[in-house]
Amino acid sequence: MVMVYVTQDVRAPRGTFQEKPLLIALLVTLTLSAIFVTFPQIDIAVSRLFYVEGRGFPASKMTALNTFRAFGQYFPLTLTIVLVFGLVLKLIYPSRPSLFPPRFTLYFASLFLLGPALLVNGIFKPIFDRPRPRSTIDFGGDDLFVHAWAFGGDFFDDRSFVSGEAAVVVCLVPLAFFVPVVWRRCVFVLLSLFAALTALNRIAFGAHFLSDVLIAAGLMAMLSIALAYVFYGRKGAQACDIKLEAEMTALGHRLHTLRRTALAMISRRLSVAPLLLSPAPSTGENDKG
Repeated sequence: MVMVYVTQDVRAPRGTFQEKPLLIALLVTLTLSAIFVTFPQIDIAVSRLFYVEGRGFPASKMTALNTFRAFGQYFPLTLTIVLVFGLVLKLIYPSRPSLFPPRFTLYFASLFLLGPALLVNGIFKPIFDRPRPRSTIDFGGDDLFVHAWAFGGDFFDDRSFVSGEAAVVVCLVPLAFFVPVVWRRCVFVLLSLFAALTALNRIAFGAHFLSDVLIAAGLMAMLSIALAYVFYGRKGAQACDIKLEAEMTALGHRLHTLRRTALAMISRRLSVAPLLLSPAPSTGENDKG
């Protein structure tokens, strides 16, 4: 399988913002955060577009939109399963090349574990007590509205800041940089559109405010760029694939050796077991008695 990586000789002009994508992502995230903290009514106004008095958020009951949401949940899960399957195949057949380059697997595994799993659900959700739009008084709920980056003061089991589903889908966007160059822009646009529709879907459901999905996207963009530098941008990073491939091959052979040793030991014990369990031969004296 031939894959085109983000490491190419074509670089942005020196001294331009394009040369520093991490800085751009940071500035955009900080700017969005400042806007939503200064003007929190933007969140309420956008969510109100999808709210109907007495009916709540009708979009959440539409079958087509719920199907789209399920697709957005299962697509990243499918990618994870495929990556794990590739690792398992490599360990089963260590003499064959990996189904996916090791850095590709490690990059996306790190992105999903550090982003949606740790940063969003492990840190932000427990810290920021922001109720979902459908739970606030403004939209028929019982909780007070809390703006982005603010502590609510109460403990909510169902928290809004930041959007986990939006974060997961945004983590798929870097896939565009692993396809042939001629397809890169098209795939990037399609994945970005998919992420935007997923974010809009969550807002229409009353599950998240606009700031929840935009700040989540900014955070995941920063993380994906930082990890891309770690795995692909450093000098000598290209040799990482060769080293990881060799280590996985060695690990696969060691596992095969352990398996054969364990099977041989079990086989020997099973062959001895009937002898140990068989009754002792009877003697003539006992027979006469």
